[in-house]
Amino acid sequence: MVKASFRAAVVQTLAVLGDIEHNINLVRHYTQEAVRQGAKLVVFPECMNTGYLFDSALHCANLAETLSGIYVSAIADLCRRYEIYIASGITEKDISNGKIYNSGVLLDPQGKVILHYQKQFLATHDQNWFEVGNKGCPVVDTELGRVGLLICFDGRIPEIARCLALQKAEILVDMANFFVMDRAEMWVPARAYENGVWIVAATKAGVERSIYYPGGSSIVAPTGHVMAQIPYDTHGVATAEIRLDACQLHRKLLDRRPDTYQILRKPFAKTPLAPLLQQPLVPEQAIAKVAAVQSHAIPEPASLEAAFEMIGHAAKLGAKLIALPQHFNVPTWLPNAEEAKAASLQAFKHLQQAAKITKSYGCALILPLIEQVADALIPTAVLVGVEGEVIGRYHQVHLEPKIRAWAKPGNSFPVFETPFGRIGIILGYDGYFPESTRALALNGADTIAWCCAWQHPFERELLAVPKAVDNRVYLICANRTDCPYPGGSFVISPEGFDRWDVKLAAPPVKRHGAVMPMHVNLALSRQKQMIPKVDMLRNRLVDTFEPLVSSSF
Repeated sequence: MVKASFRAAVVQTLAVLGDIEHNINLVRHYTQEAVRQGAKLVVFPECMNTGYLFDSALHCANLAETLSGIYVSAIADLCRRYEIYIASGITEKDISNGKIYNSGVLLDPQGKVILHYQKQFLATHDQNWFEVGNKGCPVVDTELGRVGLLICFDGRIPEIARCLALQKAEILVDMANFFVMDRAEMWVPARAYENGVWIVAATKAGVERSIYYPGGSSIVAPTGHVMAQIPYDTHGVATAEIRLDACQLHRKLLDRRPDTYQILRKPFAKTPLAPLLQQPLVPEQAIAKVAAVQSHAIPEPASLEAAFEMIGHAAKLGAKLIALPQHFNVPTWLPNAEEAKAASLQAFKHLQQAAKITKSYGCALILPLIEQVADALIPTAVLVGVEGEVIGRYHQVHLEPKIRAWAKPGNSFPVFETPFGRIGIILGYDGYFPESTRALALNGADTIAWCCAWQHPFERELLAVPKAVDNRVYLICANRTDCPYPGGSFVISPEGFDRWDVKLAAPPVKRHGAVMPMHVNLALSRQKQMIPKVDMLRNRLVDTFEPLVSSSF
């Protein structure tokens, strides 16, 4: 019988390289403290048995243990003694093939290994001594709920957490060695919020040879809220109550469009992106100024005229690609059928106004309209080119639940060639689905425009930056000023910001009519390595992604 709630614990400590007995004693000590705090699940960091920064592959292999080694046996004893579950990262020697893996195990109160995972997205150091995991994305049913495992950098690949959630995992256990660059304070809540799952993430704190582990172990709710966290540079235990009724059978999973995600399972070499990365760029010809113009129709008289005037001002000052908020020509952020019909009747006129601007200033404009095609009303973003021509149209794939009564969805994520790079577009609710921007990146987008009407602060604070950095693209966020979370439009580079907290790195501007520009360098979009040998698209294990394109959820 599954418990309605239980207490989980994360342990933040520092394994000593090569001293397995010492590390076992650390596990014993912190398990005892976690049990004292009432924990039924205790999570330890990555490679907790051996440490992480080995001298060589041979050094790593000599320290690695099998699942029947002394470290896992010690964990099993603790599970039986305290009648708890323990998860830990281990340096593993696989007895079936003799290879060495960065692995994670979950043991039950009988001391049995009930879940065994091998890290599949390997960081630079991992690649020096570990094999890529071959166990896919496994989950297991327990009395605590349905659990999945991932390890550290796996969390930077949105498909991995998504595959676990699509197998109905309610709790994701993350065993990590977070570095400062990992920005776990954003990425862990982002993955929880995207998937509607609990994440229990334990990491190290301290210095191991050349690496500084800041810490920041946390327990995050399906809402993206951090329920417990251990401060930087400290060792200890933090606990939080896990309530399974907080795991919604989430609209974000039920509303997915697996039929549109087929590219996510294509081998990288067969994607449109692959040949683009081999094409040379002339640096001074690969830069352009882009802008989000935070202006749209509102109930006030002449509001659209003012919006077009502001678009013209942005173009005069050199913006070559301009994105506008969702439902640009509708005076309400979430139109009903009558408002949508009225807006569709004005779409051609507004398209002509946009074309006049692009022809005058040699720019391109992303204009979100509602268009009527036959008897259907379609939320559309029209990309207008430098000669006033229509380069292409994107039809919104994921429709907000409240507009489905009148709106017809699109069925693909096209990418359009422009003089300012290859452009992809998402609209509104599309932004809740990391599959949308991943598909556009694999289709070769350099820049993605998210024309939006944000309903929750976490759309800006948690979802936006990962879309840019996980895909190594520029992201232009153009938000309305009359939606539940108004304003805050901005442009994000493929490298993100110098701070994880978006409220501090890019304070939101709420002013209607604000123009938020950035100079883009397409060379940054045309290489997908976050750090050496860590390619955010090429290194994905597409054979493990079957749940992404299945409609069985």
